[in-house]
Amino acid sequence: MIRKFKLILLASILAVSWTNVRSQTQPTIVQLLDTAKKNYPAILASASLERASEEKVKSTRRLLVPEVSASTYINYVTYNNITGMFFPEYFLPVSGPPSARNLNDMVWGSAAGLLMKWEPYTFGRRNNEIKAAESTHEASTSIKDLTLLEHSVQLSSTYLDYLLAIQILDLLESDQERSRSNYEQAVVLANSGLVSGVDTARFRTELSKVKINILQQQNTIHEYKEKLSELIAADLPENLADSTFLKVLPRLPEVSGVIHPKENLAIAQWNAAQYQFKAEKLSWLPTLSVWGTAYGRGSGVQLDNNGNSFVNNPTDGFNLTRFNYGLGLQLTMPLTQISRYKTQWKAKEWETEAYKQQLEEVRLTLNKQKTIADKALETAMAIARETPYQVEDALYAYEAAQSRYQAGLMSFTELIESQNELITAEIELRKSYWEAWKALLYTAAVNGNLEIFLNQL
Repeated sequence: MIRKFKLILLASILAVSWTNVRSQTQPTIVQLLDTAKKNYPAILASASLERASEEKVKSTRRLLVPEVSASTYINYVTYNNITGMFFPEYFLPVSGPPSARNLNDMVWGSAAGLLMKWEPYTFGRRNNEIKAAESTHEASTSIKDLTLLEHSVQLSSTYLDYLLAIQILDLLESDQERSRSNYEQAVVLANSGLVSGVDTARFRTELSKVKINILQQQNTIHEYKEKLSELIAADLPENLADSTFLKVLPRLPEVSGVIHPKENLAIAQWNAAQYQFKAEKLSWLPTLSVWGTAYGRGSGVQLDNNGNSFVNNPTDGFNLTRFNYGLGLQLTMPLTQISRYKTQWKAKEWETEAYKQQLEEVRLTLNKQKTIADKALETAMAIARETPYQVEDALYAYEAAQSRYQAGLMSFTELIESQNELITAEIELRKSYWEAWKALLYTAAVNGNLEIFLNQL
């Protein structure tokens, strides 16, 4: 009963005193994650690529809308002319009937036109191209989610490392006080002739070692703070402390129904490959096009009564004086390209199979990682439940060793060993809680759902 009470007391002390006076109200891990989401270049880049792929989807969908283009030009050329017609995508230099003879005089001419082109039916090719673009956009979204998840896990892991470093520093400072107390007690005992003066020197050496450990730990904390600043792409406050983590053990999480971004990415890539394959396979089919055109022409060339060309006013070529229009239906069949298209869609077929196998590999890997993560979390929590007993026993042994040393019944070496065992047990207790939270974070990572970790704050 007494042992149980001591454990409860120890746990209470652990929950209250994880942080010292340095602990003020500080940004939480959620706030740090939000800052990183707004600032970190890789996250912003993935978001930009997602928006770019979204615009590509819109562009592909616009293939359903007829294409209308306008064009105009002016020229200054000789007026050796032949009769011609305006055809889609071409302006023929026409400004009148054929010339009776070659004329080398220069004259202004102009033309303007509208061209409408539409493919009302593509035998399913266009629809598959749109679906391929949509799947590519889904892949970009998954890449963004994966980038955010991986960065958030890295930031959270570094934050846990920082908190552990802070708590170890607290323990080292407490150990420093124990060493100072032992040194001062040894001085008193040596002056009384109860212990050798050599013990005083040894205690002073141990005190110096602890001070060095504290300096090294402070440097470690500084490195973690710099890393955190890098991961959020912003400056940290001078004081960054914890108010939640590493005080209690996490709970075993419920099974997440969220699909991991890696799996979503593999699914989207496979879908895109399938639609691209289908579109490629349909490329040998005919293309049906509807086109229409309207145009106007102007020329500085005129005809006399005999049908001869002459120039009255060269600037008349800037005025559109003749207008025409046309409608057409066009069916195009790539007769000589069928063999090449067949090779292309065979290549797409094998690419599709490769993406399918990559999806299976991702699912296999994630399932194995989930199994490992669940076991690691279970083990870490079981270990953490045992470590308070070690601290209790080490503390009891150290206090007994102190009393025996003061009574002259124990050597310096035995007392120092007892003190080292205590600080080791205290650090292991903190590490066991830290490892449990790390295991929970790993579980969240392999499930693709950071909320598994954040919901226990």
